[in-house]
Amino acid sequence: MLFRRTAALILLATATLWPASAAQAHDVLKSSNPKENAKVESLTEVVLEFSNSVRFPKVVVNGPDDKNYASGEAERDGHKVIQAVSGPLPAGKYVIAYRIVSSDGHPRTGEVPFTVTAPDTPTPEPSETAAAASPPASASPEPTPVAASTPPPVDAAPQSSTEDAESGGGGGFLILAIGVGVVAVAAVVMATRRKPGKGD
Repeated sequence: MLFRRTAALILLATATLWPASAAQAHDVLKSSNPKENAKVESLTEVVLEFSNSVRFPKVVVNGPDDKNYASGEAERDGHKVIQAVSGPLPAGKYVIAYRIVSSDGHPRTGEVPFTVTAPDTPTPEPSETAAAASPPASASPEPTPVAASTPPPVDAAPQSSTEDAESGGGGGFLILAIGVGVVAVAAVVMATRRKPGKGD
């Protein structure tokens, strides 16, 4: 009788704990990077962390253009699955879809949606310093009128020195010739006076 009661208690405990053991056997996703419904500007990889070490992970990253941006094969690091992403990613909605085999041998699948936002591009404002440093364009200066100069009157050309020499030279030559003649006559007179006469 005691044996039957013990066996019944064991069966009852096994039946009660069986669903919990089965649920714990399935590995579940604990966290992800990016998180579910997160908004990011850029992404180089996605990280999925499970409750236990999983096998045969397969991860795809579907973009807004239905393109898979996953690069290469997923890698395992303990309880984590790391999947590289080829970028840059265009803005839009994405879904991380994964498939793993849990430690109890059952396959598990799931999805993690997130959004890539376009980076804010600030509009450059005009620099006040540059505007102040640039002088305003001025009109071309008008040319200053130049008064026509009247040429000075031309004086009569002075007589050349050659003409003066010729005119002055002619008068001097005449005076010199007269002087020589006077001296010659005086010399003749004096010579005549000094000669003794024949009657002397």
